[in-house]
Amino acid sequence: MASKPSIALVANTSWSIYKFRLYLIERLLKEGFHVFVLAPRDSYTPAFEHLEGVTYVALRHMQGKTISPFRDMLLYRELLRRYRTLRPDLIFHYTIKANLFGSLAATRAGIPSISIITGLGYSFSGKGWLQSAAKLLYRRALPGTAEVWFLNDDDRHIFAKEKLVSADKTFLLPGEGVDTTEFFPMPYEPGNKAVTFLLIGRLIRHKGIYEFVQAAQLLRQRGLSVHCQLLGFFDEGNPVAISREQVEDWTNRNLITYLGHADQVAPFIEQADCIVLPSYREGMPLSLLEGGSMCKALIAADTAGCRAIVDDGVNGWLCRARDGADLAEKMTAYYHLPADAKKQMGLAARKKVLENYTRERVSLIYLEKINALRIIRSSIV
Repeated sequence: MASKPSIALVANTSWSIYKFRLYLIERLLKEGFHVFVLAPRDSYTPAFEHLEGVTYVALRHMQGKTISPFRDMLLYRELLRRYRTLRPDLIFHYTIKANLFGSLAATRAGIPSISIITGLGYSFSGKGWLQSAAKLLYRRALPGTAEVWFLNDDDRHIFAKEKLVSADKTFLLPGEGVDTTEFFPMPYEPGNKAVTFLLIGRLIRHKGIYEFVQAAQLLRQRGLSVHCQLLGFFDEGNPVAISREQVEDWTNRNLITYLGHADQVAPFIEQADCIVLPSYREGMPLSLLEGGSMCKALIAADTAGCRAIVDDGVNGWLCRARDGADLAEKMTAYYHLPADAKKQMGLAARKKVLENYTRERVSLIYLEKINALRIIRSSIV
């Protein structure tokens, strides 16, 4: 049990906490909090084990890609046991299983928690038994939370409309936060060069990768001098994963260039002219925010999460969802823009990031909410 006020962060991978929230942990430590990180062990776990002021707790039963009531019950019991032992002052839950079973466990342990819905994923992508079960569990889990945060207003509206959470308990968080110094301005510079379009994301169908490849093929058929690049990891085991063989086929046909996977994506964004994300649905896509921070124009699908970042015709374009031909039209439009118009579009993208999506702004929101909830809790006690 920590003597300092303590905050727990719970997710289905150590990787996601490291990639999206390490800066938040560092800010909490600076403000005098002790931080508990609860997640399964992976290659990013040592980052927490060697960070002073952080206690890492391995979750044995958190398996994000499995659907098993038995394992879910084991996860609930594991979280309940950990919460009763650690007694953090406040718990933040990320990803669906943490939001569901972590919220239930926190309520049972009498500890306030906040569920952060970073995206709806497959639990809302159809009308089968899985979607019905997820909604039923949300209706049971979320009433016990202090608040439920969303990264875009589309998702918040769905949860309120489906009566999964009371609207007055919801809050809109402006993304995960962008490091605008690491993702520094690199405005478009004219020259006799091919235009480079870059898609960053997990290699799954729902990122719109098939549509990106279709658009690349159409641009080549039009005789445009372009490079279409793909950066991301193979999400093997995912039901909508794209295989290595498929990516190799696209590469062999010179439709795209696969850049592999990298933790540091800024050097790849620096070499690109335009960031593309024709995703079917997002929470708040970091690739668009990071690209915008580096003054790159943005082309994305007119879907949840993406439409919040892209102002059509100002910092990029929105295309129709699941429509490779329309994506090709928007990429062609960017290709034919005069050099100064390309530069202005990128500058507008960085301006929007600076005004709305910086890490400084997001971390301040966390601190304000944490302090407000601690005051409320102490007055009740």
